Amino acid sequence: MTQPEQKDVTLEWYKNNIQVTRELSLFALKSLVTLNSGAFVVLLTFVGNAAAQSAYSVPITALQTAMYAFLTGIVLAFLVIAFAYVNSILMSPFDLKKGINDKIAIPLYVLGGLTSLASFVFGVVAIIGNVTHP
Repeated sequence: MTQPEQKDVTLEWYKNNIQVTRELSLFALKSLVTLNSGAFVVLLTFVGNAAAQSAYSVPITALQTAMYAFLTGIVLAFLVIAFAYVNSILMSPFDLKKGINDKIAIPLYVLGGLTSLASFVFGVVAIIGNVTHP
């Protein structure tokens, strides 16, 4: 393989890796929004309907804690999406001073996503740990 061909293959490999990373990131953020939103709706349904008909009970403070955790997860996921959107608009290959460097932006994206996931897990644990059977 000649030098120009090798550079083309390397460039295509990098483009493919970026596309795969982008798709996985979008899937992760959509999943986080869906998980937290779904959990929030399920808790509202439980409070509205199932609480009166169920043999199990959950203290209202545990429900509030979980709902705040799920809401935090939703907000964090949307903040990551908004931050990535604004940063992508500001970035320019001609002026590297615009936008936030990838060495800073990518860890912020990952930290925001992991914190959103941690909020979901915390909310679920808050509910499961406080379920009682009379």
